[in-house]
Amino acid sequence: MSKLKKVSEFADFDRMEAIGFGDLLDGGNTLLMEVKTGESSTSSPEVGTGLSGNGSRIVLMNLASGEKTYITAGGEADESPRASEDGSKILFLSRVEGKYQIFVYDRVKGGVRQITQMRFGASDPQWSKDGKQILFTSPASDEMDEEWLQTKVNPKEEAAYRREKAKEAVVITDFGYKFDGLGFAKPEVMQLFVVSAEGGKNADGDGMVNKAKKITKGTSNFMHAIFDPDGKHVVCESNLFCNKEVSIMTDVLRIDIETLEIERVTKDRMVVSYPNPIRPVFTKDGQHLIIGILDYGDKTYTAGYPSCSLYKVSLDGKELVKLTKKTDECFDNVQFAYNAHCGKGLEKVRVSSDGAWVYFHAGWKGECRVYKVRLDGVEQEPIPVLTGKYAYNGMSAPRGGEALVTRCETDKPEAYYRLREDSGELELLYQSSQNYLDTTAVSHAEEITFTTLDGESTVHGFILPPQNREPGKKYPAIVYVHGGPHPFVTYGFDLEYQCFAGAGFAVLYCNPRGSSGYGDLHRNLNRAYDGSAYTDIMQFTEEACRKFDFIDSERIGMTGGSYGGYMTNYTATRAKRFKAYITQRSVVNDLIGYASSDMQGSSRDYPTFGEFMVHQVEKSTICGMEKVSAPFLILHGEDDLRCPVEGAHQLFVALKDSHPEDFPIKMILYPHVAHDQPREKRQRAHYYGAMLEWFEKYL
Repeated sequence: MSKLKKVSEFADFDRMEAIGFGDLLDGGNTLLMEVKTGESSTSSPEVGTGLSGNGSRIVLMNLASGEKTYITAGGEADESPRASEDGSKILFLSRVEGKYQIFVYDRVKGGVRQITQMRFGASDPQWSKDGKQILFTSPASDEMDEEWLQTKVNPKEEAAYRREKAKEAVVITDFGYKFDGLGFAKPEVMQLFVVSAEGGKNADGDGMVNKAKKITKGTSNFMHAIFDPDGKHVVCESNLFCNKEVSIMTDVLRIDIETLEIERVTKDRMVVSYPNPIRPVFTKDGQHLIIGILDYGDKTYTAGYPSCSLYKVSLDGKELVKLTKKTDECFDNVQFAYNAHCGKGLEKVRVSSDGAWVYFHAGWKGECRVYKVRLDGVEQEPIPVLTGKYAYNGMSAPRGGEALVTRCETDKPEAYYRLREDSGELELLYQSSQNYLDTTAVSHAEEITFTTLDGESTVHGFILPPQNREPGKKYPAIVYVHGGPHPFVTYGFDLEYQCFAGAGFAVLYCNPRGSSGYGDLHRNLNRAYDGSAYTDIMQFTEEACRKFDFIDSERIGMTGGSYGGYMTNYTATRAKRFKAYITQRSVVNDLIGYASSDMQGSSRDYPTFGEFMVHQVEKSTICGMEKVSAPFLILHGEDDLRCPVEGAHQLFVALKDSHPEDFPIKMILYPHVAHDQPREKRQRAHYYGAMLEWFEKYL
């Protein structure tokens, strides 16, 4: 099989499929799926299907015959399909004239109808239980007229509108005024709308789009919403009544669609909404909600992001029952998987077909597992349902004793499986990127585990060999540190790692202390910054070199993004082990993050602000750049608000200022890129090309 020879071209990204939203319909005989096939797929749409050829497809596949039916509105992209409860209709989003709108495909009558015409687009659509209404979110402010919000946008008018909006002053009176990827707070926030699913405009242009009703107001975001089974209320999460200084603080709210009256279901609880949200789910009788709450009051809580437990709560909020009990293997009821790229859009918490159990996802030692507990119990030990060296990451609503789940492995990208609830058996229904797997030499990751030098914990890591490696040959290696620090690297498929393996590098990645998925003690945030995680990574590197003789111990580089970038900076000022560094969107100076990051800090524990400032700088990696002894590349997005780009500038200047003129130092900034790697095709190719060129040159 061939291997990738030029990561700079990153052709593999355009050959890969990504699957997300999905469901099992018609008694489990039909698979509904969303498949993204990469930008290059636009040149070869399916023949005779009406497919728009946009690289994002909605497919209905008969599991007996393999016959496929494609659903499209003919827009620039079709995605996010959701079937009505009876399976007769499918709603989806299609990007039309630059905005996502809601469309409905009628499986009985045939045809696609456009339901909304939102000026700023629609997102996160949800069916009512009877299939007659659709709930969705869209940006809006109280000053915006509802008719204007639902008027078709004239491109010239919109351009003029945006030019005028860009001139407006930003008025700030409270915390939470910025967020990475969104910029400074605007008057419009994510509001909830309800619209009829009947009627709409058909493909011939006959009929009219439906008028949606705005059911929320104010300057708070409303998200993760669902219909109450009674069809008269909506349940959502919002920080409407919360302290804005605590950016992730949210409540569960219940809203009367007719009167717009809001009931606060939870109060003074940290409902899980970020970074891996749990959408509330109703019990079968419609009398209770299942929600995730952060365990800030737990005695085992150390520092950082606390674990989550599942609760059953009555709609009036008076009855709150904790369902799950912490165990050694399931101490958290949500997973922070760093590289389990599957199941986009599928929920992580579901109620079983018979209504007796609740399923949820949780991480353990690199696995992304599925567990269950009974809904009539109190603080029960979770029962494993799906385990093994896999990454499970999403489940459809169970029906008739079965559900759709997604999983991936270190050498297999995401796939859809049928889960039979009674036996726990799995049946493969669709493997994404099969052509890629048939023609490309994909590497399978090996693993190692070792006790930390201080004896406090155990570290687990992965070694991805170069593709098509030759016996007896030595290869350079890249130590890749994950971000967070609380997420964990998994048994999932990581295309970036595979591409470096295809270019002839071994890729080493582990879960040092600070990572979740290994217990509260291991996840202690303090250990991520006090030198413990650094020691773990250094020990991991030596263990990998000792155990795997194909690694050239004299040619090892390091990289990582966000916290991984911080650890790259931290290591570069202390170790002589690595021959080249690439820091990505990194944490550099805590004093910058204090006020300029969207996750602002606090100086309240210090007697004076001056002492606070000095301490913030002294404990930052910017102090010590003169000690860096290996070539150093800085990659950063210009619009990064999580780790502001000023940190990259300081890092570059500090390195240049403290090293000889010929010492290899380079900074590359990417316009219009926030706290992430670039997604635009040209920028992405440049980004990975720069990484490969740097490591090839200096390793």
